[in-house]
Amino acid sequence: MTLFVAYLTNERRYSNATVTAYQRDLEQFDAFITSTAPTEIDQISYQDIRLFIAHLTELENSRTTIARKLSSLRSFFKYALRQGWTDSDPTALVQYDVKKQHLPDFFYEDEMQAIIDTARNSESEFKLRDVAIIETFYATGMRVSELTGLTFRQIDESIQIIRVLGKGDKERLVPIGDSAMAAIIDYKTTLRPQLVSGESGDTVFLSHKGKELTTPQVHDILNKVIEEGALNLTIHPHKLRHTFATHLLNNGADLRSVQELLGHEDLSSTQIYTHVTKDKLREQYMNVFPRAKRKTRGED
Repeated sequence: MTLFVAYLTNERRYSNATVTAYQRDLEQFDAFITSTAPTEIDQISYQDIRLFIAHLTELENSRTTIARKLSSLRSFFKYALRQGWTDSDPTALVQYDVKKQHLPDFFYEDEMQAIIDTARNSESEFKLRDVAIIETFYATGMRVSELTGLTFRQIDESIQIIRVLGKGDKERLVPIGDSAMAAIIDYKTTLRPQLVSGESGDTVFLSHKGKELTTPQVHDILNKVIEEGALNLTIHPHKLRHTFATHLLNNGADLRSVQELLGHEDLSSTQIYTHVTKDKLREQYMNVFPRAKRKTRGED
């Protein structure tokens, strides 16, 4: 397992949290296999994997959790196969679907505007930073880790492009609109100089102590905006990412472009957003297709 963990860290460049999750899943599987019968890697069978899934079900793990643990096992056994530790992959024929697919939670356009307006009208001394954070989330669909680690070297103000460093240090170029760019510049020139400390470096968004913001601090910033505006909404960074993707599709963007902007490796990860655009498509259909409208009585 040590070599596999090193592979995830050094070659795949997964985050510490992701590597820890993989390691925890594999340790749980190892404990299960060892408790049933001492088994070498090349002796583990399809049936062992099925029994492990049954064991997780008995422990009342959610289907999503079980699917994630199975994904960890798939990655490990593919690596073991390449290393020659085993001649076959016991997970290859295992099928496990997460039947209950939760649609992404997002804000409607008027809700998003209300959030931005509330942030802009705030009395907080950090208002310019908070506005820039919300505008950047909404304009780029960045993950919270991508935003907290953002540096000015990644931003090209002249052509309004951000070089986002995503999972596994994979880079993608994301345009940023006028409103978000103006908010960043306003914060950069007015408030940020007051926050800078010896630990600030080139980091864009700083805490009141001049350090890189943490994920919990970003959550607090967003929630304070909602509380200040007395908005009947729940907010978190990933909801803003979902909103970015949904609004792009609702306004005519193609799925492949949204996939690139979000940094999804698999198109299926992006396709879930098509489900939340059906109401919009139906509305457009009813408005533009001539035979979609019901005639009122008396019409020819």
